Amino acid sequence: MLVEKTAIVRMEEGYMRLTLQYMDPTFKTDICKNIGELEGNLDIYPEVLHRRDNEKKWFTSIEFSGEDYICSRTCGVFIEEVIERLGLTESVLTD
Repeated sequence: MLVEKTAIVRMEEGYMRLTLQYMDPTFKTDICKNIGELEGNLDIYPEVLHRRDNEKKWFTSIEFSGEDYICSRTCGVFIEEVIERLGLTESVLTD
């Protein structure tokens, strides 16, 4: 069974990343809208990368690095909010 939307959270010393994998390219609009709202609300600005592997496999990566972000709980709040707002029920935590 193909999963239409998945969240993958990766945490290592020095950075935290949320990778959103999705099959519908229009989902990117919702992702960007929520990232923009959360940036304003939380005053935090992650690195964001969008890419397409093929016609049915799209990714958005949201990454926090550096002491300003990693030494704060705000980036975790940001990631949790993105997952919740986008209604993602399939997620993977790796480290």
